[in-house]
Amino acid sequence: MAEQKNKYRANIGGPSLILIFIVMCLVTFGMLSLSTAKSEHNLAVRNASAITEYYRADGEGEAFYQMVLNKVKSVKEKGRGQTEYEDLLAQELGDYYHKEEKTVITQIPMERSQALFIELVPDFGENGKVRISKWNVVPSEDYEVDNSMDVWGGESKRQETGK
Repeated sequence: MAEQKNKYRANIGGPSLILIFIVMCLVTFGMLSLSTAKSEHNLAVRNASAITEYYRADGEGEAFYQMVLNKVKSVKEKGRGQTEYEDLLAQELGDYYHKEEKTVITQIPMERSQALFIELVPDFGENGKVRISKWNVVPSEDYEVDNSMDVWGGESKRQETGK
């Protein structure tokens, strides 16, 4: 009788191990998918924040451009000649106007140690126009490189010492 029980006993060890392995693989892939989704979400939030910040600064830059354009037009109506235009514009704009370079410069601070740098060139031609010379994002703090770690430069010690 004992021999017959062994003959008809179901062999469930192999399929159980395969099923456990499949479940572990699915759980691992599920966790990796969740981790990737969270990283992608964080990246999208940071990207949206950076874009919102840029357009906020760009809006302020547009307002600054409009203000300079209005000042140039009013100076054009008041003054008579290039030097008088420049003197009047220097009085109107103060520190924004750089008489030596004949430019109007400002920096609008942004997040993450950046600023929107705007350089405008007034043109006192026909009706007073303003040309945009530079309009870009620049770092507002100096970048400091960390040289505390000794990094391999591509040459072995034997070549350096001449051995």
